[in-house]
Order: sequence, then structure tokens, then C-alpha cells
Amino acid sequence: MTSIGTGYDLSASTYSPDGRIFQATSGLVADARHVGNRAREEAENYRDTYRAPTPVKALADRIGLYVQAYTLYSSVRPFGISALFGGVDGDGPQLYVVEPSGIFYGYHGAAVGKGRQLAKTEMEKLKLSELTIKEAVYEAARIIHLVHDDSKDKEFELELSWVGEETGGLHLPVPHDLWVDADKKGKEALDEDMED
Repeated sequence: MTSIGTGYDLSASTYSPDGRIFQATSGLVADARHVGNRAREEAENYRDTYRAPTPVKALADRIGLYVQAYTLYSSVRPFGISALFGGVDGDGPQLYVVEPSGIFYGYHGAAVGKGRQLAKTEMEKLKLSELTIKEAVYEAARIIHLVHDDSKDKEFELELSWVGEETGGLHLPVPHDLWVDADKKGKEALDEDMED
């Protein structure tokens, strides 16, 4: 399942050739495309070299090194994005955040972008390692609705995707009926919080 991406522009893409690893980014769109293309190349190179699927941690490490190299030289500028890499590999479900400095950390749940602090506070209240994937979808919808800034005139559309046993380890959109239910319950939870 993707985490909360409430930043400037959120884009999600699948990077491994077999569809197991996804990336969501928050920040400058051009930088996100560049890092995304590099992630695809790294995943392809790993698969060609080792004749095995790319582990999520290995991809996050390679992208972290690449991003970090852009902080070393005055002839290039650092990337203006934070990227979430998630997927399922031999070690089970994985989620990593690669920061603009190139450092990366593994998480059970993470947030990037404008509303990340409030989203992280809400996630800390949950026992993420004990949630089922469907419960996590409902919680993600609730948190996204909570951190969304209603004062802006921008139209808001909830997008959810997931990776797990239900998807056979592939990154896929959440089924429409589950999405509708999660969106409805997220709005209801927000209304309840407003009344309190």
C-alpha cells in the first residue's frame, strides 16, 4: 500500500520489470521523473546482472547513492524530492523513504510531502505491523482526508494502491468497491473529528 503523499505533486509508478516495486514521490515533478527513470534502469540492471528480482532495499540503496552523488558537486543541484519505495520481496513487505540527501530509511508506514508531520503523528497512534492490508487501506484513507487542506480551492481526489497477498505481490490500484468504502469511512471519520 502506498503511504501518504500530500505534497506538491504526487506521482506513483511501478519500477520493477515484474511489477512488484512501486515508487511515490513528492516534490519537483521533473526530478521525480528523472529519479523514476533511474529507478527503472537500476531495477533492470539488477535483474540482468543477478538473474533475480530486485530486492526493494537494494533498489532504495542504489537510488539513495545516486541521489547523494548530486549533493557532492557544485556543477549539479540536489534533487528536490522525497521518494517512497515499496514492494514485496523475499524478506516480505518493504517500505523505504529516500530523502533528498540520499539517506534512506525503512518503515512500516511513512509520509512525505506537505502534510507529512500530521500524517506521521496519526500513524504513530496505530500498530502498523499488526494491521491487515484492508485495515491499512481504511486507515490510510482516514489519514489522507485528515491532512488534506480544505482551505485550498484545489479539487481533492483520493488515490489508493497496494501490494500484498491480495494482489499476488504486485502493485495494483485498490479495488473500486474497497476504495469507495474506504473513502466514505475516511470522510465520516473526518466529520466525527470536526464535531468533537
